[in-house]
Amino acid sequence: MSFDFVLIAIIVGGVGLSAAYVVAEYRGWREQGAAIRRREAALRSLHAARLSEQREDLLLPSVLQLQGFGKGQAANPDATELDTARAQARGDSPHARPLGDRRKRQRQRVGQ
Repeated sequence: MSFDFVLIAIIVGGVGLSAAYVVAEYRGWREQGAAIRRREAALRSLHAARLSEQREDLLLPSVLQLQGFGKGQAANPDATELDTARAQARGDSPHARPLGDRRKRQRQRVGQ
C-alpha cells in the first residue's frame, strides 16, 4: 500500500464523516422544528380553551343602570374651561395657522 492510497483513504473518510455530520444536523434541525410546532399547537389550544372559559364567564347576564345627564349638565364640566384655556394659548402660537401667512404685516415692495 503506497502513501498515496493512505492519503486518498483519509480524504474520502473525511468527506464521508462530514456528510454524515451534515445529515445528522439536518435531521436534528427537522426534529427540533417539529417539536417547536407541536409545542406551539399545544399552547394555542390551551390558550383557546382558556379564552373560551373566560368568555363563558363574561356571558353571564348582568344588569347595569346608566345614569343620564340633564340638558344643563355635562359629562366633564371641567372640559369647557380646559378647552377655552387651550384655545387662548394656541391663538398666539405660530403653529395655530400652519397654512396662513406668518408675516404680521404685508411688506412693501420697493419701486411701487
